[in-house]
Amino acid sequence: MQVRDLRREPPRRWNVEIDGIAWLPRLIDKARAALSGTLGAYLFGQSPIDRECLAALGIGHRAFAQMVAEAPDDRAVLDAIAQRDRDAAERARLWSAQLPQRHGTFLGMLDLDDGYADGAARALKPAANALSFVVTWALKRLFPSRAIEGLKRQW
Repeated sequence: MQVRDLRREPPRRWNVEIDGIAWLPRLIDKARAALSGTLGAYLFGQSPIDRECLAALGIGHRAFAQMVAEAPDDRAVLDAIAQRDRDAAERARLWSAQLPQRHGTFLGMLDLDDGYADGAARALKPAANALSFVVTWALKRLFPSRAIEGLKRQW
């Protein structure tokens, strides 16, 4: 399994799905990067949308990080979630179907910041990067994450 170095490239886009669940691939990328020490400026343990996704799955950040640490791939993460709660994936699918309506403005900014926006919007990328840097820097200092403390990855 290849772990994305989020200091050099963004996690998967917010609308990429695994088993019909948007945001989950991005969250897995961020957990793997956090476990590998390559999270960079991204949040794991402080993101409100991460928390919403995990709440729909019925899992906390630390339990999710443990699942990711023990899983060799995305499918194994889904299997671990299903073993814990067989209804979790369906709740998460319903949550992810509402994601664009609930967080459209933020997701647009995220696309700019991550470099997924096309055309004229790319001109706004430097401003989006600057704003994102300030917000994530502040969140990491005000609310340090302990989601991966003491966890060892198995891969």
